[in-house]
Amino acid sequence: MIINTGWHRYWGDSRRYFVESPGTYKEAGEWMKEKKIKGFGIDCQALDHPMATAIGPQPNGPLIDGVLEDYKAYTGRDAADDFPEWEPCHREILGNGIVGFENVGGQIDAVTGKRVTFAAFPWRWTKGDGCIVRLVAIVDPSGDFRISDGSAA
Repeated sequence: MIINTGWHRYWGDSRRYFVESPGTYKEAGEWMKEKKIKGFGIDCQALDHPMATAIGPQPNGPLIDGVLEDYKAYTGRDAADDFPEWEPCHREILGNGIVGFENVGGQIDAVTGKRVTFAAFPWRWTKGDGCIVRLVAIVDPSGDFRISDGSAA
């Protein structure tokens, strides 16, 4: 399952891409586990909302100056109250054998809504726990669009 939020259009070394992006949280990971999703990708800098990563009030954070103050000014709430857990979607899916893909971009718009098979080609990284991959969408040769019935098939 790949989610196209449109955020890949802002990709770059910028505050907007890393701090202001949408993201998922624990509930999304729990839902994917329940639905037996095999892989999850999103066109944002992380699987989780930025405030649930080191960008926010999490371990080793905040990595970006003023981010907690900006969050409070925008929402009126403390990020630590809204996002008390460290990468909960990440932990939920990876802890249940669901592969995760961050920063999905490229030609994602060209395959959004179509039936595709995704193949990922990582490099061999001895004792590594993640790496850059080439994510390839193989389009259904019939050209049919998938009609969502709410299932995860």
